[in-house]
Amino acid sequence: MSRVVSQEEFAARICSILANVNDCGYVTGPGRSGAVAAVYASHILHIPFIPFGSKAPLHLGRILLIDTATESGQTLRKSARRYAHANPRVIACYSEPPRVMFWYEAPKPQFYRHEVAA
Repeated sequence: MSRVVSQEEFAARICSILANVNDCGYVTGPGRSGAVAAVYASHILHIPFIPFGSKAPLHLGRILLIDTATESGQTLRKSARRYAHANPRVIACYSEPPRVMFWYEAPKPQFYRHEVAA
């Protein structure tokens, strides 16, 4: 079972987590949820957001890699390796389990698009 994290809860959580982050010059995050967290972090920290996979602008300093949630940590570890040359600071807002869903996630369909609903 999962619980839904509201936008207000997420905003408070990410503000708290980022309160002591002052050593990063730009931010990115893997996937859709990472992009959401990275845009929030960009606004909170007043640093540039770069799309994940973009070349790291090393003249801006250290990169912040952020994601909304992590389960095994594999995605963030892989991301950190990708940006190792930019001395990444890696942060996840929530650790799973328990599973969390976010206000922007729609309920998942019970069938694939190419299947006909019974």
